[in-house]
Amino acid sequence: MKAFADLGPAPQSETSRIDFSYAFATPHRLTVGRPDSSDRTLLDLQPGSLKIAWTTDDLTHYPLAAFQTPPTRWRLTVTPQIDGEAIGSSGWSRLSGYLPALYNSYESPQGCVVLKVLGAETAMLAQVTVTNTDTRPHRFVLRIDSGAWGENPAWVDPSRWVGDNLVAGWGDRADRLLVLGLGADSYSLEASGKAPGPKSMVMVWEVPAGETRTGWIVRPYRRYAADLDALREHDWLAEAQAACDEWEELLSRSTAFSLPDSGLLNAYRACLADLFIMREPVAEGYVAAVPGTECYRAPNAFEAAIVAVALDEAGLHAEAEDGYRMCWEMQEEDGNWADPRGWGHLMWGGAGFKAWAAWRHYCVTGDRQFLASLFPHLLASSRFQERERARTRVGDGSDRPLTYGLMPRGMGDCGLKDDDDLYGFFLPHNFWAVYADKLAVEAARTLGMEEEAAELSTLYETALEDLLRAVERGAITEDGYRWIPGVPQKTSGSRWGALNALTPCGILPGDHELIQGTLRKIESNLSPGGIPVNTGWLTTGMWVAITLDNVAEAHLALKNGDAAARYLYATLNHATPLVTWCEERGQQAGSSECTGDRQHLWTPVAVVRCLRDCLVLEDGEGLELALGTDREWLASGEPVGVCGAPTDFGKVSYRFQYDPSAGRVTGHVTLGNRKPPQWVAIHLRLPQGYKLGSITADQPAEIASTPDGFRWLSPTGDLSFTATVTTP
Repeated sequence: MKAFADLGPAPQSETSRIDFSYAFATPHRLTVGRPDSSDRTLLDLQPGSLKIAWTTDDLTHYPLAAFQTPPTRWRLTVTPQIDGEAIGSSGWSRLSGYLPALYNSYESPQGCVVLKVLGAETAMLAQVTVTNTDTRPHRFVLRIDSGAWGENPAWVDPSRWVGDNLVAGWGDRADRLLVLGLGADSYSLEASGKAPGPKSMVMVWEVPAGETRTGWIVRPYRRYAADLDALREHDWLAEAQAACDEWEELLSRSTAFSLPDSGLLNAYRACLADLFIMREPVAEGYVAAVPGTECYRAPNAFEAAIVAVALDEAGLHAEAEDGYRMCWEMQEEDGNWADPRGWGHLMWGGAGFKAWAAWRHYCVTGDRQFLASLFPHLLASSRFQERERARTRVGDGSDRPLTYGLMPRGMGDCGLKDDDDLYGFFLPHNFWAVYADKLAVEAARTLGMEEEAAELSTLYETALEDLLRAVERGAITEDGYRWIPGVPQKTSGSRWGALNALTPCGILPGDHELIQGTLRKIESNLSPGGIPVNTGWLTTGMWVAITLDNVAEAHLALKNGDAAARYLYATLNHATPLVTWCEERGQQAGSSECTGDRQHLWTPVAVVRCLRDCLVLEDGEGLELALGTDREWLASGEPVGVCGAPTDFGKVSYRFQYDPSAGRVTGHVTLGNRKPPQWVAIHLRLPQGYKLGSITADQPAEIASTPDGFRWLSPTGDLSFTATVTTP
């Protein structure tokens, strides 16, 4: 692992297609902390300054899954100056390009200031480096101003106290430390040592030409004025190193990808790390994922399910199970699994998300004991849902309403509306509710529980029949095609969740006219940067996450790898340089229209899932390898592959590489030994005009050619192959 002192900004890549060209307007947010920790610090970047914010509250005493968030009460603004003037040029990226830590630089002809900021065990730490690049001396100053509260003792009496710290003064214990500066030449601009203001402090360095100075800004999580002497002597470099090492160790345990685009690999690692930034302890000893780092810092069953699936598919099975245990165990005695006491109450899709996370955990781990422990929840949920659907089964024949057999009126969220009503009969939630019933059947059969399987099959088939009728009758006809709305026969609200009818819920097959029509409808309205519009609350804006979570995943299910790869890059280029996304935003580059959290969870988890599925994707009893790879990746001559990717069939590894001079692709695939797939589709995706010729394997294998590769039928063990290529 690299030394903290050697860590720098995101490395520049001349070949990466990720340039953040469609980032929204500043401020850009990065949240720092340790994995699964309550101690978080919000960092907001804008030209010329860094804003730091936090709460001293946490989720451990809030009701489980309630939409109740800790208030952000404390704020600092850090402004670097040289000779009393603001520094004109500033930039920001993640430390090393992917860690949940900040590299923030300020540059002028006279010199530069660099802040490396991360969350450590006892404090948020910012290592400060000031460098005089000029031929004459300069004064470097970091001015730190507190928000509503804060007090510098050296403003009160500089003869008694050093101005290297701010305490709360009010709003908390008066002597609680807000921030401490270390390593500066002085902490005042006056000979008397007086602070620059009652709620401000400065760190001052007098730097000769060509020299560098360093120091620290420390935001202790729980320390007081009496601790100052010990804090001034503490080894903060060692604590910063330990924090970086902890993140590196965690990320190193996940599936490894080989790709020629280093910017994409860094973005993937950044997104994977942020899944742990947005997990923390909650009440009753649970750890739970939260959809955002500030205004959505409260757990629910939806985004957290996607996180559990993503972590399982990245090989972090214990973390996946532990981080979703609260959601699985939250079920009422009547079987209601849709969190009637929590944020997700009346959102009937919650049961489906819970069932999906449970089923994927079983599929990639093969843990029958886990599945058996979850089965009572699945069974009780299906029985509850049947009783609820019975309430809407009114009328006969032609008198049946459009909503016959659906779950009762509920809350939509995600921009779903029944005209202007946030409550209604929402088809996407019904897709997920029926999917929960489907997975209950699969679990019963897997566990050999035939009596329960028969009961559940009847419930599922009845619910599916009613849902399909509602979808068919409620579809919207437009310009000679039909598409699935949020509410039967109404065009109001967003397009969120309609494509979940295809994947993962499997309500309709990919060749169904309503899947094709819904995809056409969604893609008929794209932003200048290639992102579908009206997938959330903003009717003319974008919920960028849904580009991958709904649309790209649908394309992968339809075997449209080019579309998936295109949307993956478009999504990443709508991130900030910190590889973060707000919840929803305007269409234009630099848009100031941003809603929800400025660092939202759904997009990074969608990136993690989409890249994995582009490289490794289950399809029933078969496996697709490299289905969604960008065509330039293999053409680059660099290796493309994965190492130890968990799948329904065990761990899978492969490596494909194109040799332009020899005109051939060589590859090696290693399958796990838990359950062999019936087939493996090997996609050798090269640019337009490249053609595959003969394919030879090093062992007896039944091979069926496909337009961009071949199928290995009844595979076992390892396969090495060579494919000839002709170029345009």
